[in-house]
Amino acid sequence: MKFKNLIIISVLGIATIFSSCKKGADDPAFSFMSRDARITADWVLSSMNETNVHVIKGGSSTYTTTKTYVFDGTTMQYTSKDDFGTQTTSYPYSYEISINKEGTYNETEVEDGEKTETTDYWFWANSDKNKIAVTFSGIGTYMINRLAKDELVLTQATVSSHTDGDGNITSDTNNISMTFSKK
Repeated sequence: MKFKNLIIISVLGIATIFSSCKKGADDPAFSFMSRDARITADWVLSSMNETNVHVIKGGSSTYTTTKTYVFDGTTMQYTSKDDFGTQTTSYPYSYEISINKEGTYNETEVEDGEKTETTDYWFWANSDKNKIAVTFSGIGTYMINRLAKDELVLTQATVSSHTDGDGNITSDTNNISMTFSKK
């Protein structure tokens, strides 16, 4: 009887340890690498979906513009839809980010042949213990939905609103999901 209880307690203890290793919603159940070790790497953007809804309400009128960006690993498709119609364009695109242990990052973006390189700082946004969000100075703060040894999924959802002196309301809602593969 004591042996059975010992086995049950051991199994429950191991299950608790494995479940506590998982921080993000889609993180691996168990990893031998810390979140610091997993995030510090060279990453290549493999897919992205972003939607921005801009609404202006004034008097009895409402004007809405919806912009979407969809990236499939090689091509960015941009669509803008408003009260006057829809416009869509596509162009070659790539994005890479190197997240360094000492708290810096280097990013390289090539958009329709134009290359931009930036170096700045990164840090854990919420705490050194939880590490479920990361801030890149100059880019923003992102929730980490998945951080595996070879995959990183970042999401961001923001809402802002402004009312001017005449009572006109301007609001912006932005949602982005980016999936990176280890380079």
